[in-house]
Amino acid sequence: MTRAQLPLRWGQGALPSAPQRMLLVQLSAMGDQVQTLPAVSDIAARWPGIEIDWAVDARFADIPRLHPAVRQVFALPLKAVQQQRSLAAWRELRAVLRALRAERYDLIWDPHSVLKSAIISRLARGALRVGYRAQDCGGEPLAARAYQVHFARPVGLHGTEGRRVFAQAVLDTDLHRPVDYAIDQRYAREPGAAKVDTVFLAHGASKPEKLWPLDHWQALSARLVQAGLRLQLTWGNAAEQERAQRIIAALPPGSAQILDRRSLLDMLPVIAQSRLVVGVDTGFTHLAAALRGGTVRQHWARAVHPHITPPGPHPRRRWRYAEH
Repeated sequence: MTRAQLPLRWGQGALPSAPQRMLLVQLSAMGDQVQTLPAVSDIAARWPGIEIDWAVDARFADIPRLHPAVRQVFALPLKAVQQQRSLAAWRELRAVLRALRAERYDLIWDPHSVLKSAIISRLARGALRVGYRAQDCGGEPLAARAYQVHFARPVGLHGTEGRRVFAQAVLDTDLHRPVDYAIDQRYAREPGAAKVDTVFLAHGASKPEKLWPLDHWQALSARLVQAGLRLQLTWGNAAEQERAQRIIAALPPGSAQILDRRSLLDMLPVIAQSRLVVGVDTGFTHLAAALRGGTVRQHWARAVHPHITPPGPHPRRRWRYAEH
């Protein structure tokens, strides 16, 4: 089994004729969870009846639970253990790992491939573990030692496309299928229903280098309000709450609303019902694309600012615009 090479040929060599059970290890972050959903749809379409389990950081467990092809989600309280360092958090982690190790898989697929995901992949019980090669393991090359088969990360592919290509090499999926996030249809709008004239601003990000300058958000917000649109913003911590307040501080009363802090599932209908979502590289922006809404990511939004040059001749490398 350790001599297997990509692309895997199911039914040849030591591989069974079809994978019956697989574990997907994608621990974080929110956007990466969303970008993995179409690959899961591809796998389920190629192998009807396959049992797909998903190991994920507990903070993002609601996303894989939305996919109808995912049988079981192992929500690992990794961040809680790191931050709280409490006996209760460690006990919860141990309980989830015990449940995970009680399962046996034909395939353990790790499109995350960093040290923490490699450890989870190694702890799980399976006949074959597949991940990225050392130079593609997010600056943590030791992670590659956990895998028996290695994949070279495609250069220049968007996260969703990259995972679909990886899935094709491992599970012989069809890349010609339409991209299918399989988000639960209860968040979809009724056919023919008009979108609310609301724009959701996803201004927060997990890393400071992903943030858009405050004055650009303020200029964009003013333009949107002038166009007759109403703004909604949310926040996840005190810094994001303060930024949201500063973004709308100069706007006319009633033209913008800062929502209360909400869970991921509570945010999905807000995103789905918005006419437009404008955001940086953050999970809410990826969710908006998955929900088939109008989505503008950071670099495209710069074009509405009078002092910033619009995207150049190679926009695919600098911005993403999706209108469904």
